[in-house]
Amino acid sequence: MTLAVEHGSELERRLTLTIGAQEIETEIDERLGRLSTRARIKGFRPGKAPLSVIRQHYGQDVRQDVLRELIEKRYWDSISEQSLRPASAPSFEVQPAVSGQPVTVTAVFEVFPDFKVEGYEKIPLRRPKVEIAEADLALVVDKLRRQRSHWHPIERPARPGDRLFLDYEASLADGSAFKGGAGRDVYVELGSGRELPGFEAALEGAVKDEERTFELTFPDNHLQRELAGQRAHFKVRIREISELHLPEVDDEFCRSFGTPGCEEWYEEVRDSMRRELAEAIRLRLKAAVDEHLVESNPVELPKALVEGEIRQLHRSTLQQLGLEAREEIPDTLRARYEPAARRRVALSLIYRELIRELGLTPDPARMDALLEAAVTESKNPDQLSSELRSDPRVRQDLERLALEEQLVDWLIEHAAVEEVPESFTSVLNLDPVRLPESSS
Repeated sequence: MTLAVEHGSELERRLTLTIGAQEIETEIDERLGRLSTRARIKGFRPGKAPLSVIRQHYGQDVRQDVLRELIEKRYWDSISEQSLRPASAPSFEVQPAVSGQPVTVTAVFEVFPDFKVEGYEKIPLRRPKVEIAEADLALVVDKLRRQRSHWHPIERPARPGDRLFLDYEASLADGSAFKGGAGRDVYVELGSGRELPGFEAALEGAVKDEERTFELTFPDNHLQRELAGQRAHFKVRIREISELHLPEVDDEFCRSFGTPGCEEWYEEVRDSMRRELAEAIRLRLKAAVDEHLVESNPVELPKALVEGEIRQLHRSTLQQLGLEAREEIPDTLRARYEPAARRRVALSLIYRELIRELGLTPDPARMDALLEAAVTESKNPDQLSSELRSDPRVRQDLERLALEEQLVDWLIEHAAVEEVPESFTSVLNLDPVRLPESSS
């Protein structure tokens, strides 16, 4: 066997293999010989058909199998011999074979880029320094109360924070109807800011069974472009007004979360806040680390890896929308996916190289923690955990995730960190809870 390696581009390689005719024919003869001892051919007793008949019946199939296996073996042997690192599966270009002549095959594939990661020590980071205040605890407690809240019909005039149950009709200034211009059995929460600007304010002070009419102008950036800037006339009938009632933080409320009483519940809430805060800070630091690594290390990216990420993003998008996955990706969507795909591939290559450079190995305890977190919500976590542990693909994924977490920890530990005072609500991106005036 002979071979030659050519550079098709910066990352593309063309590996040409020549496999001798004698090697091919010898392997074919050996396989046909073994096959002849058990082959069943009409007109002959099992295992008694002449080799010439065996060749006539099975020769072509055996030749194809032998060529495929020899090509794959020679390819991987050559990859190892040449110290190449394929980043994509090869495509094989086989020249037409002539009986008794060597077979020439060209494997075309991309390799991982050869580079050294720069600027990974002393990455400048701004770590939020947060003191959890009593006001933060009150905010989280109120959010938990809202999760257990209910709406209660009332007879007074509507005010911000109330929920209205209504019907409406709308038309443009010229009297014409438009898409979405009528609705029945609609809920509107006053002060939520979810409706057309001015719509909620126009309903403040309304009472049950009242009909209100008013005019509003659609904003210039309205999603329905044909309505942007248009004036519309609305007629609304209020069918019911409800206010939000929040439960008191008493023993019954606290026990509903699985705690013995309020003292234990408050401590559990505080512990949860500390965990969420620590995770939010870590995610922010990781994002800053990733941004620094990408900016400091422009890397040539294998086209096959970028294409794979584009297809993965497309599949995920369709799944989220409840649509069936399709092979073809429209050019407009491809252009939208490509920046994120290129960034993902770049980060994965940089992570891969840094893990190798630092000599990191997967931490079994971290792998166990990742697995346990993944199965916590299942009905039978112990059984699922046992099944997943025996799956080699799952283990490979756990090793990769553990290594990535270990690398991020190392980079943060060795970063140039500046602590910056910041609020709990800012770090967790929490909005203040708007409580109703009456919440009994």
